[in-house]
Amino acid sequence: MIDKITLVTPPDDVIEDAIRILTFDLTTEQNQILSNAINGDNNLPNKLIIYVYQNSNDFKWLLDKKQKSSIIIFNAESINQTVVGYLSAQHNSFYFGELKNLSIANSSRIYSENEVYKIINKNSKEIDIL
Repeated sequence: MIDKITLVTPPDDVIEDAIRILTFDLTTEQNQILSNAINGDNNLPNKLIIYVYQNSNDFKWLLDKKQKSSIIIFNAESINQTVVGYLSAQHNSFYFGELKNLSIANSSRIYSENEVYKIINKNSKEIDIL
């Protein structure tokens, strides 16, 4: 069970060992799916750091957190399609919504909270933070 979830927004950061998830421009519904997956009855890591990028122009912060995060979850239908294109090219990125022309570059679409749980769980085992 998760003991600590830290939400971080621009321009802040934290220095702590944990699974780091970058979220980009998620809708209320998408945030709820992520929240349900994290707070459900599960065996996820003890600590999660969630970087939340929403309505900001701090692209330097976004790029820094992209480098620090083991998981990237983004809204493919965001107005900022430049960032969507960049994030979709990352090997550790997953998305809600329809990726339109870029679906050939990334087929890691999220349909349910169970998929989010599996993504976090798999990642935590790969880097041994359980």
